[in-house]
Amino acid sequence: MVNKKTYFFALIVVLCLVLLVYSNSLHNPFIWDDNAIILRNPLIKEGYSLGKIFTSDLYYGAISGSNFYRPMQTLSYMQDYYFWGFSPLGYHLTNILLHSLASFMVFVFVFVLSGELMLSLFSALLFAVNPLHTEAVTYISGRAEMLMGIFLLGAFILFVRKENSGGRSYRLFYLLSLAAFVFALLSKELSVFFPLAIWAYLFYIKTYPAKITFRKVFPFLAVSLGYIFLRATFLKFPTIRPPTLATIPLFLRITVLPKVLFTYLKLLFLPVNLHMSRELIRPTSFLGIFFSWFALGMLVVFAVSILRRRDENKLMKFLCAWFFIFLLPQSGVLPINTFVAEHFLYLSSISFFIGVYFFLRRYLKRQLFLFSIVCLVVSYGMLTYARNFEWREPLLFFRRIVELSPSSFQGYNNLGLEYEKRGEFQEAIKCYKKASQLNPGLLEAHSNLANLYFKTGRLKEALDEYLHIENMPIGVNNAEIQSSIGSVLENQGLIEEAKHRYKAALKLNNKLYFTHFNLARIYLAEEKVELSVEEIISSLGLDNERLKEDITGIRRIITRFLAEKKMFSSAAVFYNNLGVRLAKDGFFYAANSAFERALELEPFYRDAHFNLGLSYLKMGMVQKAVFQLKLLIKEDPGYYRAKRLLSQIQIKKDNK
Repeated sequence: MVNKKTYFFALIVVLCLVLLVYSNSLHNPFIWDDNAIILRNPLIKEGYSLGKIFTSDLYYGAISGSNFYRPMQTLSYMQDYYFWGFSPLGYHLTNILLHSLASFMVFVFVFVLSGELMLSLFSALLFAVNPLHTEAVTYISGRAEMLMGIFLLGAFILFVRKENSGGRSYRLFYLLSLAAFVFALLSKELSVFFPLAIWAYLFYIKTYPAKITFRKVFPFLAVSLGYIFLRATFLKFPTIRPPTLATIPLFLRITVLPKVLFTYLKLLFLPVNLHMSRELIRPTSFLGIFFSWFALGMLVVFAVSILRRRDENKLMKFLCAWFFIFLLPQSGVLPINTFVAEHFLYLSSISFFIGVYFFLRRYLKRQLFLFSIVCLVVSYGMLTYARNFEWREPLLFFRRIVELSPSSFQGYNNLGLEYEKRGEFQEAIKCYKKASQLNPGLLEAHSNLANLYFKTGRLKEALDEYLHIENMPIGVNNAEIQSSIGSVLENQGLIEEAKHRYKAALKLNNKLYFTHFNLARIYLAEEKVELSVEEIISSLGLDNERLKEDITGIRRIITRFLAEKKMFSSAAVFYNNLGVRLAKDGFFYAANSAFERALELEPFYRDAHFNLGLSYLKMGMVQKAVFQLKLLIKEDPGYYRAKRLLSQIQIKKDNK
């Protein structure tokens, strides 16, 4: 048994090491799925209830959607947004702190299993600095791995404490372990296999009879089954396309398993040439498939021979079970998005580090053994530090992916986005076309290509691409495509056809606020002012109760405002100025909606941020006002009006 000072020392050592090796990631930008999960995710902003977060998928608001259910991840981003807005530094800092906590949990996990202090510290340090984990730590969207790791390791440690205690403590640790397991399930779907880890502990370490083992595992199994039921029914989310591997038959996915496991072992032993979106060439000839199945059979025989007995090397057998429990579901056996991803090793790698420790201790003398440990930690740390730089420059990052994985359609699509941001439109078009060729069903690539054609005035090509998308089996997002087609037709002067498309889009999804705006602009040009007013009101998205109370006054203000047709020159400016008019007459809820529309169009629109904060203040919602003002000051430290207003709020607080 170690004292509290030892735990505190381990925590500080791990924290300092993680901060050191990941310090150069703090100023890295948002990248890849960060744009969809964070920048375009309305759930992380204020105004959404927890109920909405716990009933929505991770990619809520993105055009493609997903069947990922990870509300704990979304909640963590909401917390980041509250303190940091859209500054990547804060999100990276949270990831670093979460990885530090997960690494400390590895220390406790190994110690409760082995009782060896040196082994526990060594495992935690290797886990903390291993470059394979940059996909979870440096990549903000990889946060699910750390949240799951913290909660699952916590659930396991509490379960072990329960097994070694009695009375009230027994029941308390059991309940806390179950609660941590629930939080893990809300962090990442892989957690559903955790009951197998509990079973392995009871079978190999405690050597309980089957009946007792089942009784102790059953509550965790019941929670898993309940979660699976909810995910298959009430929490099953529609997506545009199935997971990538769903198109590959199970027979072929199993055939690839030996190669997948070999790739993971190679990465663990030699973590170099790391990159996302890895390719895995599947065997196609009879001979290739035969040897793959032969290798698979040998692996199964080897695993069974090791794991079937439990009377010796208990810890190592448990660790082998732990390794496969959390790796096999992510090896392509289940229809997920890829065969190999570095972050899939986050939990399984713990077993590998412990195995490395035992191997070095057995074959090396003490001084050489300690020297080897230090060398491993230092070399891993240097590789991780160097790897973080790769994430700093998105263009080079995605170029590296397509060089190492030429069939990565996601890599080409993201590379196209980077070229488009830099104004290199021809290069962007080439990348989008390449992504579409590699995966003809990739909606994002077709959509990006169509949008770029539209942006550059190539209206005929944009229309052709949108019509192609319209014929794809995309289901729930067809409304946005109809709206985009309407925009192209409007720019071509085909007003009636554009109106028809806009109306079709709104029938499918009445909350396409900027489609309402486009329709309002057409009605105003046709001097159908009343219809234009109604569309603007719809675009504000006000709830029915407030609309009933204020509708007459709101309609009057908007009617007057629409008389100034020049305000339509910029949609963001239009909504900001409309919000100012509404706020002057005391319609603050409607004004806030208008300011929010402006910010959806231009997230860094400073006047809209200030006006929204001022509106909240006049409503007596001081905390929300302060948040908006602080967010504005972070984006523009020289915005004097925000600083002055924030200072006035603070003086009033101090005088109370």
